[in-house]
Amino acid sequence: MPRKVIFLDIDGVMNDLGTKSARSGLAGWLDPDHVAVLNEVVRATGAVVVLSSSWRLAMPLDALRLAFAEAGCVAELLDVTPDLDRARRGREIAAWLAVQPEPPVRYAILDDSFDMPELPGKLVKTSREVGLTAREVPRLLALLAD
Repeated sequence: MPRKVIFLDIDGVMNDLGTKSARSGLAGWLDPDHVAVLNEVVRATGAVVVLSSSWRLAMPLDALRLAFAEAGCVAELLDVTPDLDRARRGREIAAWLAVQPEPPVRYAILDDSFDMPELPGKLVKTSREVGLTAREVPRLLALLAD
């Protein structure tokens, strides 16, 4: 089991209101600027990604991995959270954590639209208007630091 995990939303995190897709599918909605910020965090921490976005329901894991690679994302896309309660994404993340034989030592949640009362202090909330930026990096690094 990886020691560090980023639970990742897509819309409003890996893209923003200004993202224009030149490609079809998910890879086209992974904005290069936001991918670069995620890559910076992954390289600095060694974290892997577990997708919590609703995109996980539209595509099989192998197709999601391919889309991330096509978009230039260096993160290992390890898994997706279960589909339990779309209105409470934190519950799905908590359920994923609960079934891991060896839970991650550190984790962070990147999301723009859900609060995570089930997992206090783990959410790094982005703005859907601008997505993931350098502004969120210090908080992510602090949550994922050894």
